[in-house]
Amino acid sequence: MDAILFGMKRAHQAALRFGHAVLAPFGLTPARFDMLFAIGEHLSIDQSELRRELGVARSTTSRMLASLERLGWVERTERRHTRRINLTAAGVALIRRAARRVCGRRLPFRMVARAIRVGPKSRDFVARGELEGTLWRLRRAFGDCATLYYPWYDDH
Repeated sequence: MDAILFGMKRAHQAALRFGHAVLAPFGLTPARFDMLFAIGEHLSIDQSELRRELGVARSTTSRMLASLERLGWVERTERRHTRRINLTAAGVALIRRAARRVCGRRLPFRMVARAIRVGPKSRDFVARGELEGTLWRLRRAFGDCATLYYPWYDDH
């Protein structure tokens, strides 16, 4: 394996470990968080649109939704050959609490900024410009087709 690919793989695995640790108190995994966050960005979303937004296979989407449905966090309805997905009240409350914990504190950004030695004066520029652009280009270069977008949160 190439050194860059190995380094990216290790960074990905470390990010997942971080995500598991931060989300464990909520009973969430990083994948469940992403799915609930994506659903929460819409009042209602088609299952096929959700699959495209997350960039995962149909079977993965179905399996994860069935799990979230059993937990009482989402509900699915079928109309005219289309499955609509909605968060339940419990799902809305959960994703709001979890998102405040993960996104509101900007922990991942602070860790990355520290790792690439970004100074406080250039922080906003890097957050919104260089870093986001670099991540987007890396994802596209490796064939990622997901469209889910996490906004950058201000901590001012």
